[in-house]
Amino acid sequence: MKVIAVIPARFESTRFPGKALTDLAGKPLVQRVYEQVGLCEGIDEVLIATDDERIMSAANAFGAAAVMTSSSCTSGTDRVAQAVENVAADAVINIQGDQVKFDSHAISTMIAELRDGCAMATIATPAAEEDLNDPNSVKLVCNQNGYALYFSRASIPYMQTTRRLPPLKHIGIYGFSRKTLFEFTNLAPSPLELTESLEQLRALENGIPIKVVVAQGEFFEINTPDDKDRLIRCWQS
Repeated sequence: MKVIAVIPARFESTRFPGKALTDLAGKPLVQRVYEQVGLCEGIDEVLIATDDERIMSAANAFGAAAVMTSSSCTSGTDRVAQAVENVAADAVINIQGDQVKFDSHAISTMIAELRDGCAMATIATPAAEEDLNDPNSVKLVCNQNGYALYFSRASIPYMQTTRRLPPLKHIGIYGFSRKTLFEFTNLAPSPLELTESLEQLRALENGIPIKVVVAQGEFFEINTPDDKDRLIRCWQS
């Protein structure tokens, strides 16, 4: 089974224009992500998917495999699907280009789930208190077999009793079987997806099960210049 990891990387960003190429201790962000992904057990090939010549040039300069995709792609998942359309792969991992730090063991566990026949998989971590009412932090609940029941920007589950179910925060890393990836991207946006602005709800609304790997390791995304500064300070401490 061949597993390809694809890193969708755009230059445009509302909160941090050009962040894919922002310098992180001598290397652009996209290179930092690319090098970490390449160390994950179970990944056979890493590909950068972009719609910007500047990112393509940078990727070529540090020796990455990269492909140009259409600027009309409406999501990272659409960009990933376009990037692997003519590439031999049995499973595809979508790792965002701003995910500068992640738990590689969790990704390898997710790959193992795909090898065991899961159609789609993703990652969650225990949610911190500040995540619960933050709409930018997506929460989820699972069934007793570890499959997602629902994702929401709201705080779920609602704690009616003192018997607490530990809340989970979603990490936007996905794994797909090749068949499921193209099935998913060919579906129209669904009502709940449009309501919550969460594309993974399209899968649930159309009966595609999502296996959830609960990770204990650290994850860090760079969404703003402040995030970058905080990471640099952490590295320097």
